[in-house]
Amino acid sequence: MSKNIVSIKGTSDGLIFYFNTEEAGFGQLCATLEERLQTSGDFFINADYIIDEESKFSADELKALDGIMAKYHLIKGKRTARVLPSDDRQDVIYQTVGGNSMLVTKSVRSGQRLSVRGNVVVMGDINPGGEILATGNIVVMGTCRGVLHAGAEGDTDAYIICYNMRAQQLRISSCVATVPQGASLTPLKMATIKNGAIVLTDYVPSQFKEAAYQEA
Repeated sequence: MSKNIVSIKGTSDGLIFYFNTEEAGFGQLCATLEERLQTSGDFFINADYIIDEESKFSADELKALDGIMAKYHLIKGKRTARVLPSDDRQDVIYQTVGGNSMLVTKSVRSGQRLSVRGNVVVMGDINPGGEILATGNIVVMGTCRGVLHAGAEGDTDAYIICYNMRAQQLRISSCVATVPQGASLTPLKMATIKNGAIVLTDYVPSQFKEAAYQEA
């Protein structure tokens, strides 16, 4: 049963730890994690790790899990957004931005943080150290070298579109990822959530419909 409660998968981003919160309480999860790491000996020392679906845990619970990892000399890593090839796109129609939307006609400088309740379209660049946070979708018609956070209040259907994707970090709802090298070689990248992780695809206009048309 312990293997079903805590499972570990090796990836290019490091070790991903999966916790079955439906089968066990947090105390049992911690005990099982300790057991798995203790019996592994030196096998995982200095390995990077990622906790899958961090949103399932509170801040205090994440701190406790990170403490156990540190005890066994694991290093917290960062998940990189996966770039999907053109023939592996999601078969889904996205709704165009509606409701409250803000148009920003200048670049976001380093140290600036723009928070928007709704969607935001930026007709400029996001410089390193700049940040856009929106409860809805984010569209950047320039180069992004800062941080973009869409669906900030938990909307997992939110998306990010950027003409030149070089972001320091992407966030959609509670999912976090960095942008892999080479992602900006093709323009207009779209970031969405797939299977609990952020993925990048080329933007496809045919995947979008007007909100009014979709509801008809």
